[in-house]
Amino acid sequence: MIDASELREIHPIYCYTPKGDTVTFDSIKTLIERTAKVHFVPVAFELSEISSNNSSTVTIEDCLIIYHPKHRNNYINFVIRIRRDGDTAYISKNEYGTSSLLFNFDGLNEEDENLIAEKKYYESLHAIFNFLKC
Repeated sequence: MIDASELREIHPIYCYTPKGDTVTFDSIKTLIERTAKVHFVPVAFELSEISSNNSSTVTIEDCLIIYHPKHRNNYINFVIRIRRDGDTAYISKNEYGTSSLLFNFDGLNEEDENLIAEKKYYESLHAIFNFLKC
């Protein structure tokens, strides 16, 4: 379970209408999987929950985590949430976790192969997210 306070907003909330009820974690996963496969971007998925605490209430919200299958704990993960209002689905994308390379430049060369690969992974995923928006 993810603590909501650990999420960072990275994309605006996209509104899918008029058939927002067809937007599910499975449909989002399928779209990302297909697009990532065509562009040779490795992705893995995990269904999880986000816990939000305010004053006296705890809210639990389902989410889809997208991560690099070989770098689950040392690359930034992406979290997709779906909120509904009638037939409209609101989808938000957040970052979760940290990168062992990206923010640790001490003694690291900008031309380091691992750093370049990690940056390319993020750029590719952001391009896929942008491509899939309505």
